[in-house]
Amino acid sequence: MRRFRSSPTLDAHVALSFLPIFGISLTFFVLLLEMGDLFVNIVQYVQNETPFALIARSMLLYLPRCVSWALPIATLFSVSYTLGGMYANNELIVVFGSGVSLASFVAPLLAISLVLSAGFLAFDDAVVIPSLAEKKALTKSMLKTGEPAGAADVTILGEGRRVVWNVRYFDRKNTMLTGVTLVERDDDGRIASRVNAQSAVWTGTAWRFSGVRRFFWKDGAMTDESLGTWEDPAFAEPPESFRGGGKPIEELRLADAAEHIAFLERAGLPRAAQEAEYYRRFAFALTPLVVTLLSAALVGRYKKNVLLMSLLISLIAATLYYVTQMVTMLLAKNESVSPAAGAFAPIIIFSALVLALFKARPA
Repeated sequence: MRRFRSSPTLDAHVALSFLPIFGISLTFFVLLLEMGDLFVNIVQYVQNETPFALIARSMLLYLPRCVSWALPIATLFSVSYTLGGMYANNELIVVFGSGVSLASFVAPLLAISLVLSAGFLAFDDAVVIPSLAEKKALTKSMLKTGEPAGAADVTILGEGRRVVWNVRYFDRKNTMLTGVTLVERDDDGRIASRVNAQSAVWTGTAWRFSGVRRFFWKDGAMTDESLGTWEDPAFAEPPESFRGGGKPIEELRLADAAEHIAFLERAGLPRAAQEAEYYRRFAFALTPLVVTLLSAALVGRYKKNVLLMSLLISLIAATLYYVTQMVTMLLAKNESVSPAAGAFAPIIIFSALVLALFKARPA
């Protein structure tokens, strides 16, 4: 039988059948996540007499994170339910009988999934990360847990692991360090010099230290000197090295995360866990496309109880995906596999499953 490409009318019908269901399912899963976060903290909110306006603002700031978490499972459920409903109503019999292939029929859904995958990473980086940081700060203030402003008590190893930096406080906005202690080591790991400074300001190429007292070896004896200001190109660790401030890599924007990983590489510090989390954000952006292919591969597997079966398949697939991701990420963080392999392994495994399901379909 001759195979025809689907028409624009059919493409529009498939897309318009999918979009309302996707909107409803995304709203449903987002509400579940929002309610879960609210119920976890509601007792503390009541005890602290938190105003409703602050609670509502906290939930609004948490909304982007809920959308990013709900997007893959909402896509899986929506595609599965849309195609399952069409199969149960015998619409697919007419479509396939007219010579339209499954690939052509689901092409509009794949196009939508590609758009979602492309926009997912940008949305996560530009909206989710900043809003989540603001939400956490607001929640801490409402629950009265408190948190020091800025990056406090930062300790890092400089390039080549020769200089240990201990900073009491790093001011990101003004690029300033307060309460600085530097310990320089020689090739044998022994102390070559020590610098104590009240503060330091980044000049663009190096740090200008103020209120300095230096300890260093001179003619075989340890000596010291006090200086009002002091600079040395040897102590020019870029400000990006301090921006993490102990913050988890998944809470940093992609540019900051890349800079932090580059610092770890320069310092010779372990970075497998940070790299795995960095790559995971790219891999997770591909999940809308993968789950769409999975749903397409399952077309015709069930004809009754479409709503229940679609929800069941979505929950089972989501559980298997997240368990697989948890295991592979743990292996990557333990350096049993490479960071990229740990991040992308779930995508590869589910892609292989999709391919097997497509091959197992009757001709």
